[in-house]
Amino acid sequence: MADFESHKAELDALDVRVVALSSDPQEGAANTVAKLSLTFPVLYGLDAERTSRQIGCYTGTHEGRPHVQPASFVLDSKGTVVHAVYSSGMVGRLTAEDALTVAREVQKSRASGSS
Repeated sequence: MADFESHKAELDALDVRVVALSSDPQEGAANTVAKLSLTFPVLYGLDAERTSRQIGCYTGTHEGRPHVQPASFVLDSKGTVVHAVYSSGMVGRLTAEDALTVAREVQKSRASGSS
């Protein structure tokens, strides 16, 4: 999440919006927002098992409770998923640079009239 925050100006320039979802309770999510100085929305309290069934992400256990492993999506302006990354652990996350690359390609395709 800190990676996305550090690329905020570049993301904003491409009209890319970032939203994070967390299975942490409100206090845990608030601590993460404060610790990382996040300025994008962080939704909290996701039911890990339900979320896994809905989007196909992996789950794990942290501090004795289930949590959602990282899953990242880039959506186009119509809400269609154009890129997805699922991680089964700590390694294998979508980076801000990756998201910027995908966003630039989507915008280039849109500008050239292809889908």
